[in-house]
Amino acid sequence: MVSITKISSKGQIVIPRDIRERLKVKEGNLFVVTDQDNSICLRKIEPPKIKTWDEATKPFREAAKKSKFTEDDLAKVISEVRANKR
Repeated sequence: MVSITKISSKGQIVIPRDIRERLKVKEGNLFVVTDQDNSICLRKIEPPKIKTWDEATKPFREAAKKSKFTEDDLAKVISEVRANKR
């Protein structure tokens, strides 16, 4: 789809309604803006759909369990990192 729009004095560009609706762009969405040659590219950023801390950390807990990484191992690693920062 091709549409024509223009830039305002504040550098704002209106994304045509049909494109916003097709791509489900809403107020407050975030975009990455890049330039290449004579083009500007907008890519909508989709925030991760992680609902809880447990859901976010589940892969790490499973990996630790598989490798038999214990809480004592974690405490040791934390101590080593803290010692190296000094």
